[in-house]
Amino acid sequence: MIRLKIGLLLTVLSLSVQISKGQLLTIPEFAKIYPFVNEELNVISNREQLSCLMEKLINLKKHGNQTVNILHIGDSHLQADFMTSVIRTTLQKEFGNGGRGLIVPYRLAKTNEPFNYKTTSPFIWQSKRCVFPNLPLPIGIGGVTVSSKDSCAEFTIRMKNDSTINYDFNKVTLFYQKDSASYNFALIDSLGNQLGTIKKDSLNNQLFSASASFPVSTSKVTLRSLKNEEQQTRATIYGVLLENGNPGIEYHTIGVNGAQYSNYSEALYFCEQTKILKPDLIIFSLGTNEAYGLNFKQDKFYADMQLLFDKLKLENPDAAFLFTTPACSFRRKKPNPRLPLAAKTIISFANDNKVSYWDLQGTTGGDNSAINWKKNHLMRPDGVHYSRSAYEFQATLFCQAFFNLYNAYVANRPE
Repeated sequence: MIRLKIGLLLTVLSLSVQISKGQLLTIPEFAKIYPFVNEELNVISNREQLSCLMEKLINLKKHGNQTVNILHIGDSHLQADFMTSVIRTTLQKEFGNGGRGLIVPYRLAKTNEPFNYKTTSPFIWQSKRCVFPNLPLPIGIGGVTVSSKDSCAEFTIRMKNDSTINYDFNKVTLFYQKDSASYNFALIDSLGNQLGTIKKDSLNNQLFSASASFPVSTSKVTLRSLKNEEQQTRATIYGVLLENGNPGIEYHTIGVNGAQYSNYSEALYFCEQTKILKPDLIIFSLGTNEAYGLNFKQDKFYADMQLLFDKLKLENPDAAFLFTTPACSFRRKKPNPRLPLAAKTIISFANDNKVSYWDLQGTTGGDNSAINWKKNHLMRPDGVHYSRSAYEFQATLFCQAFFNLYNAYVANRPE
């Protein structure tokens, strides 16, 4: 029943924003399925900091001649993509589908993967997540790195399309350790035909990436190592960008189980590689793992946020930033008392740095609201993660806040 309610709400929201060329998006009043939701708090604060983004969206809706890139960085709440897949498809149905965007071969690293694509390989890959900084292998854009020394190593990416959205692609950009020791890569389709080649002397002049385009879109591709020179000894992969060449939204999700702000700022190449995506908006959804530790200190948490923010701002000076507070959860069968402190720190940080924020924790009841999540069967047994329906519910709240911001901007925008 809960899944049905969320599904109906998502359908209403999705249908309500299908305005073909108009600027104003009509959003129905949010259905109060759960009484603990504080609808008045479901707003994006410091909204003036997103004015440039709103202008880009208006231009995209009017002319359909550009791509708007959104980069969403988080922890295990994002790795499965339950929440962000709803945000992605909702925005793309309104502003255009620019492609699936960045994906990470989580399965090759022996961890859980989003439901909407699958990576497979007959080879065993060495791997590392950013939460283990002392292990070998550098960390790049995906927060997870896989590597192989086998000159025949390969892996396959297959998109799981459905009737609502199509993520076939005709351009692949590989994020990898692009140096003299790296293998080249052949792109192979499902029939064994070679679609293109990715090699270190690519013309895109990017230090960590190279691209290949092909004339026919596909939902499946195999990347196969090619050794052409003696000094080539390994393939080290950070992520793969899948695009379709159409204007619209590209919504890139990076989530790593257990991740904290400090894990991303300490990752060797993470911040530097984000600029390749040319993000117009960077969203942070972190804080659960910091607050789970008994040694949580607000000043340390603030400093970790500042370091990652400063590094990403340096690499992406034209990007807007949006911080979200984590919803409440349990620690040892009781609501985690440090999560409200984390939320207050995030809000204080956003105000101090004059960036936008969305208070998910406040919107869903604030202190001790984990009890309400659990009563409504929205939490998983571990008391930290939420059900898929709950993540979709959070996404619906975010979409309402985002579209309300867009509507308000359009209504008050001088002609």
